[in-house]
Amino acid sequence: LSNSLHYRLGTAKYKKRVVQLLVADSLLKQMIGLMDRDKLATNQGMLFIFGDNAAHAIWMLNMKFAIDILWLDGDCRVVYVVKNAQPCKSMLSCPSYQPDKDSKYVLEVNSGFVEKAGVKIGDKFEVKI
Repeated sequence: LSNSLHYRLGTAKYKKRVVQLLVADSLLKQMIGLMDRDKLATNQGMLFIFGDNAAHAIWMLNMKFAIDILWLDGDCRVVYVVKNAQPCKSMLSCPSYQPDKDSKYVLEVNSGFVEKAGVKIGDKFEVKI
């Protein structure tokens, strides 16, 4: 289904790393997320843009690979991180990841990105969409 959706593209720059973004800027795109993709390219991610600042929950239903999830505030500063979130196949046993702080954006990247890049709470991404 995600192949029939058209995503705006953008970039998220962190230090010297640049992540090519698929922008999930509608409810449908956010509901589908990365669920029917086999993988993300090495420097690829998905940016969820929410209309409000809130503690937006993410789950991994029908995903095929693990990811790192970063919640960003309106200034694109990291407010919360979940590393190596694992896929799940059943709604009944699928954990929901929810930050303890409000955010405006959620950035999903390949598992290991946070560790390799040294991302910490409070760090800022330069996002262009």
